[in-house]
Amino acid sequence: MLAADFSRFVLIPLFVLNMGAMVITLQMKKKIKPEFSGNLNKLFLLENIIGLACSIGLGYIAFFVN
Repeated sequence: MLAADFSRFVLIPLFVLNMGAMVITLQMKKKIKPEFSGNLNKLFLLENIIGLACSIGLGYIAFFVN
């Protein structure tokens, strides 16, 4: 699979789904009591790591792959 195809069919949809999940998690954190938000904090951290990895991958493909 070419890098452009990989970014088009894997990284971009994963990035968009991840951003949507982050918005939903933030809305859930606002509505839930603080003592029950420990798992949501772990989920939000995981979503941030996935988003960062997608961003780095997209940036690498955009600037360094011909």
